[in-house]
Amino acid sequence: MKNRFDNTLLGVVVGIVATIISFFIIVKYIYPFEFYDQSLRSLWLYIIGPKILSLGAIPNLGFFFLFIYTNKLKSARGVLGATIFIAVVVFVLKLV
Repeated sequence: MKNRFDNTLLGVVVGIVATIISFFIIVKYIYPFEFYDQSLRSLWLYIIGPKILSLGAIPNLGFFFLFIYTNKLKSARGVLGATIFIAVVVFVLKLV
């Protein structure tokens, strides 16, 4: 029987969404009294956006081990792919 929760697309979506949510939580923690648009402008202005984006990828580690522990290896592969994609984006942003 095919397990519907064991596919690569689910892992990629979980990895990207977890990174985005944790990115905004970190931004709100650093600048708790400002609006999100002002915080994002000041983050990119001071070029710490890639650093916070790389910190936002930390929850992917938990999802990766969760998928490995529950033997959903294709979903774990998707989370790993999303993490590698985020790493490439951070690398490109640091070069620019």
